[in-house]
Amino acid sequence: MAATLYHRGPDGAGHAALPGCDLAFRRLAIVDVFAPAAPFSSEDGSIWSVCNGEIYNAGELRARLEASGHEFSTHVDTEVIPHLYEERGADLARDLDGMFAFAVWDQPRQRLTLGRDRAGEKPMFYWRGEDELVFASELRSILAHPGVRPSLDPVALRRYLLHDYFPAPLTPLQGVRKLPAAHVMSFESGTETLRRYWDLADHVDPVPRAPRGAAAAAERLDGLVAQAVASRAVSDGPVGVFLSGGLDSTLILAHLTAQRGRGVPVFTLGHADRAMDESCLARRTAEELGADYDELIVTAADLEEGLKQVGESMDEPLGDSSAIPTHLLAARARRKVKVVLSGEGGDELFAGYPTYPGARMARLYRRLPRGFRRGLNDRLRALVPPGNAGVGASYLFARFLRGAERSGVEGHHAWFGSFPPESHARLLAPDVARALVVDDPFTAARATVESRKFPDALAELLYTDFAMYLQDGLLTKLDRMTMLASLEARAPYLDHRLAEFAAGLPSNVKLRGLRTKWILRRAARGRVPRAVLSRRKRGFNIPYSRRLLDGLGLRLRDRFSEERVRARGLFSGAGIAALIDDHLARRADNRKPLYNLLALDLWCDRVWGEGAAIPLAASPPLRAAERCTA
Repeated sequence: MAATLYHRGPDGAGHAALPGCDLAFRRLAIVDVFAPAAPFSSEDGSIWSVCNGEIYNAGELRARLEASGHEFSTHVDTEVIPHLYEERGADLARDLDGMFAFAVWDQPRQRLTLGRDRAGEKPMFYWRGEDELVFASELRSILAHPGVRPSLDPVALRRYLLHDYFPAPLTPLQGVRKLPAAHVMSFESGTETLRRYWDLADHVDPVPRAPRGAAAAAERLDGLVAQAVASRAVSDGPVGVFLSGGLDSTLILAHLTAQRGRGVPVFTLGHADRAMDESCLARRTAEELGADYDELIVTAADLEEGLKQVGESMDEPLGDSSAIPTHLLAARARRKVKVVLSGEGGDELFAGYPTYPGARMARLYRRLPRGFRRGLNDRLRALVPPGNAGVGASYLFARFLRGAERSGVEGHHAWFGSFPPESHARLLAPDVARALVVDDPFTAARATVESRKFPDALAELLYTDFAMYLQDGLLTKLDRMTMLASLEARAPYLDHRLAEFAAGLPSNVKLRGLRTKWILRRAARGRVPRAVLSRRKRGFNIPYSRRLLDGLGLRLRDRFSEERVRARGLFSGAGIAALIDDHLARRADNRKPLYNLLALDLWCDRVWGEGAAIPLAASPPLRAAERCTA
C-alpha cells in the first residue's frame, strides 16, 4: 500500500508493525531533510503517529511540549503529534495550524484516531472490513489492500455528474469514504466516533452589520496575508509561487518578496492560443517584483502527454480539465523547488467567481414572467452563439441560463457543474437511471447549509463553495496534481485566522455591485501592479474546447462508441454521442460534460481494465452519510 504512494514521498519510507495496527509512510523531506521517516512515537512507545502535510506552528508546540517534559529525536514538524496527543487526546487537531491528515495509534487503549485539516488540503480515505480498518492518503493505496473489492457507488456517480467531483464523505467506490475536512474520527472497540472540531460558519455573523471601516479592514487583511505567507514559507530549501497573473497569486508573491527579497522562483503557464494566454501579465508582474520567472508555453503535444499522465495516474475522477496544466506546471516547478505557494481559497473567501454577481442577476431575472423569460432566452441565444474558446461571454452566458431558473445552492451548483439533474435520465443507462429515480442529487449541497444561519445569499454561497467546491474540487486537484510530481503546494489564504477574518466581513465589502474581491483589491493597493488589480478572473485553463474540435473529439467517438458504452453499463451511448455531435458541429460548447465523462472513463480503465464492465453497487441513497460534513 505504501509503495503506491511513492510519488507523495520519494525521499524515504517508514513502517511500524504494532500489536493491532500497522503504520506505513512515504516522506517528502522539506524540514530536517536527513531525519528518518515517520512513524514517530512517544517516549515510552505507547503512542505512534503518521502525518501527511505540514504543521506550521510546530516550533511553538515543540517548545510548549518540551517545557512539559517531552523529548524529541528530530526537528521534523509532524513529530509533535504523538506528544500532543498525550496531552490533548483527540482535541490535538484544534492546536494544529497547518495542512494535515494524521493517524494516531494509542496502543494501551487500542484506539485509532484519524484527523484532517480545516479546509481539506490533505486527503484521508478509509474502508471498514469485517474485522479491520484500512486508511490511506489516496484511493490507489486502499485498492492495493487485498480485502477491498471495488464497485462503483451509484449515488456517488450522480453527485459526480452534477458537481464534477465527489463531495465528502462520498468517493466513487462503495464502502470507501473520505474523512471530511475539519473532522476527527476515532475507532475503538469496534465503535466509530466522528466529530467536527472547526467550522467556518461559526465565524459568519448571522445578522447583517454595517460595513466596518474599509481602510482598517484592508490593513488588517494585508497583515493576515503577510503572516500566512511567512508561516507557509518555512522550508530548508527554496520556496516558489504558482503565478497566474491574477490578484491572489500576485499578492502572495509580493509578500514573499518583501519577506525574502528579490529572486523568488515563480512558475507560469502560457499558451500559443491568445484567448487562453495570460503569461504576458504574469511576466510583467514578475519583472516588476524581481522574481525568477519560469514560463511553460503549453503545446498540443504537451496537452496530449499531460492527459496521458493524468489519465494513467488519476487517483479519483475529477471533471476539471485544468488538472492537466496544473500537473504540467508542477512537474516544471519540481526541477527547482519542493514547495510552492498557491492562491487557492481567495475566490471562495472574497467572492472572486463570476457566479457571485451572476447569482444576484439571476434573482432579478427570476422576477420576470416565465413566458417572457423563455422568449428572452431564445433571442439572447441567437445573439450570443456558442463559442469554443476560453471563458468568454458566450460560455458564461450559457452557464448563467442553466442556473438562473433555480435559486440558492441549487442554481449555484447547476452553474458550476457539468450535468444538471434533468439531463441524467438521458445520459445514464436505463437500469442505472431507474435505480436512482428517488435520489435527490442536491442532497450534499443542501446538507452543507441547512441548520446554519447566514446574513444573506452571498454568504451562503461562499460557505457552500468553501465547504464543497474548494475541499473536494480545487484542493483535490491541487494536492493530486502537485504530489504526482512530488511537489508540495501550500495555500496561504487557507490560514484559519485569515479565513475566519474573511468570513466575518460583511458581503458588501467582498462583492460591491458587480466588482468581485473588493476588499482584497483594497488590501493589495500599492503592493501589486495596477493592471493586476483591474484584471478579471481567469485560471489555469487549457484550450480544451478547440482540442476537441482539432481531433480529440474524433477519438472520443471511438472511446464512447455504442458498443463500448454498452459494455461499461453506466451510460447511454446515444446520450454521449449527442454531446460529441453538438460540440463538433458548434451547436453547443460541451467541453465540461465531455471532460467529466472522459476523466471518469480513464479512471475506470485504471481500476477495472480498459473498456471493462463496471460493477455497480446496489445501494440506496446514503443521505445520512452525506450529512456528516455538517
